[in-house]
Amino acid sequence: MRLKHIGIILLLVGGCSTFVAEAQNEKQRETSALSMHATHSIKRYWFTADSTTAVLNEFKQRNIQLLAPLKLPVANQTLQITGVGASGYNSHFLVEHVGSQWHVYVLRHRPQQPVAPFPYLVQEVVFDTPNPEVSPVGTLTYPAHGGPFPAVVLVAGTGAHDRDSNISLHKSMLVLADHLTQQGFAVLRYDKRGVGLTGGAAHPNSTTDDYAADALAALRFLKIQPQVNATKVGLVGHSEGGVIAAMVAAQAPSEVAYIAMLVAPGLPGIQLKSLQDASARRADGMPEELVQANQLQERELFEIAASTLPRDQAIAAMVKATNALPAQTKTMLDIPPEGIPGEAFEGLLTPWFRRFLQLDPAKYLHKVRCPVLALLAEKDLQVPATENMAALVTGLADNHQAKLLLLPELNHLLQQAKTGRPHEYLLIENTLEPTALRQISGWMQQIVEQK
Repeated sequence: MRLKHIGIILLLVGGCSTFVAEAQNEKQRETSALSMHATHSIKRYWFTADSTTAVLNEFKQRNIQLLAPLKLPVANQTLQITGVGASGYNSHFLVEHVGSQWHVYVLRHRPQQPVAPFPYLVQEVVFDTPNPEVSPVGTLTYPAHGGPFPAVVLVAGTGAHDRDSNISLHKSMLVLADHLTQQGFAVLRYDKRGVGLTGGAAHPNSTTDDYAADALAALRFLKIQPQVNATKVGLVGHSEGGVIAAMVAAQAPSEVAYIAMLVAPGLPGIQLKSLQDASARRADGMPEELVQANQLQERELFEIAASTLPRDQAIAAMVKATNALPAQTKTMLDIPPEGIPGEAFEGLLTPWFRRFLQLDPAKYLHKVRCPVLALLAEKDLQVPATENMAALVTGLADNHQAKLLLLPELNHLLQQAKTGRPHEYLLIENTLEPTALRQISGWMQQIVEQK
């Protein structure tokens, strides 16, 4: 990948060993800080048993190897114990003795999740959008002293997310907002359409264009706040939210001071979806021949979904395309001889998915003139780094203020991961890798200091 003639800084952030060492040092700093505060954890009921043998059998059936001998607590006392499963991640368990039984819970530690009282100010807000039915409800946080502050709108990724962006018991937007506020930024995050008290149609019945309109409205609302320096307001978006940030910057270039695209795609929707599905299947151990057969069949369906055909005609075209597959391919893909009923294709024809398949980020990236941070993750299976990095390099080729980073060992949620598969999200304790947080806030501070 040659970058001689384009204005992009392309960096692999350290080697894996350097990155891991930095992460370990950060973990030590976190541990020291957490010693003064209770670690946030989520208590999930798992099972009940009436003897030590029964408890051990339950752990065995769940393929959990306890890391210390089990000594059950006596009446009205508790025990915390750690075990490791097939994933290789440690899990924490709470055993409570109530009456004549022991109740076992999984404890999901979320050490980065902030807990009140906060060292900054928090204000609940509501703002208008061009659609009178949609008035997003959100939270504005800003430092307690000084100002006016540089500011940022956080834009969540795909799905019906609230302002905290809950994924696998992680509140990634809450953690990011907390970090950025403590670094001196005013931060606005909000519930997406149809979520909480925000009006409008929830995902997948709103499109990326709808969400971009809301993000621009959020930016304009943030710029008029008395605590905010209106010349230093940008957007940070995760995944699809990163594309939305680019759409807003392309539409309103004079209003956006910077954007950060966190594991956001550079590929067009059809290519990205095909690549996502293939990456997930390979990670699950599917034979390559079957992976490619699925890709070939799905690609035709995606092309139909991305067309302007009315819904009924699109379903008919999908049924026809599936029925026309060779018998050998149908057998390989477990398609019954009678074919697939039309209703099975409904999920491909939601407003959001049809627009997603049509969307080409390059259309907007070429128009972005403000500073851009595009951050990709080595173990991301949802926005695979190699192919999307190449697309982002091309899309941002004319932007001399673009910086592209590839972070090793991280997954789509910017967590340090073993495989990057989504089932790991729940098992990983850090919501956002601290080194990634520093890359984001450090770049933002550098940009706003220059303005």
